[in-house]
Amino acid sequence: MAFMQRTSLSKKNIAGEILVRLPSVIIMAISWFLSCKETLPSPGFSNSDKVVHFVCFGGLTFFWTFWFSRKKWISNPIRYFIITVAIVSIYGVVDEIHQSFVPGRECSFFDWLADTTGASAGVLFRLFLIKKIFREKESSGQ
Repeated sequence: MAFMQRTSLSKKNIAGEILVRLPSVIIMAISWFLSCKETLPSPGFSNSDKVVHFVCFGGLTFFWTFWFSRKKWISNPIRYFIITVAIVSIYGVVDEIHQSFVPGRECSFFDWLADTTGASAGVLFRLFLIKKIFREKESSGQ
């Protein structure tokens, strides 16, 4: 009976692990799909595409941070900052190169720079939340 409970619990853990990682995969798929389009609607202000890159890659990276446990982020934030930003930044390079093959699109260093800057912001936001939650748990005695 105890074995069945452990198996059930581990299936719950696996499902949870998949669910926290799923948004990053979905965002990457949507991003890739949109990269295949010749044109995309623009918010209509100067350099708006850089803002879109920053926000989208910031969100993507925020969700990528969930591939690593909170314990890992607390124990070595710089290491996981570098790993996570590197993964998303490399995806940004691949995405920019991919766009160069789409008619009407181009490969842009400045788009990649916005991607990487957004990625850094996404990680910093997650670190902020982790530290805030960690402080609240410490102060409440949990």
